[in-house]
Amino acid sequence: MSKGNENSYFSSDISDRERACFEVGIKLGALYHILSGLPISSNREIVESIEKGIEASISCQPYVKSVKINLDWDRIKGKKESEFDYDEISGNLISAIVVLEFKNVQITAKVEWVEELNYPLMFIEKISNIS
Repeated sequence: MSKGNENSYFSSDISDRERACFEVGIKLGALYHILSGLPISSNREIVESIEKGIEASISCQPYVKSVKINLDWDRIKGKKESEFDYDEISGNLISAIVVLEFKNVQITAKVEWVEELNYPLMFIEKISNIS
């Protein structure tokens, strides 16, 4: 596929706004599923390096302008009861913001734990036109 030819794979009925929504959904899904189940410890340097590493990885994807991940430090238990005990990343630890630009559309989307839903919700916070 030549550079810029990816549009030929998408229906001509899809607007730039709809395409931007599709693209940001891909990025949020990738971010969430890369992090889910990843072993972590209560060492803050390890947690921060995971945040930075996944931010760098997601930022390599097309149209991504910025990524910020925060793992909820207060929810990480950090007490090993045996040699084999460790925490792993789950939905209630993940908070992330992805800013994406596709053509003239900018989207800010998030994944964050919503307590009243008991669920790591992915949602679009803002869509705007850019010039």
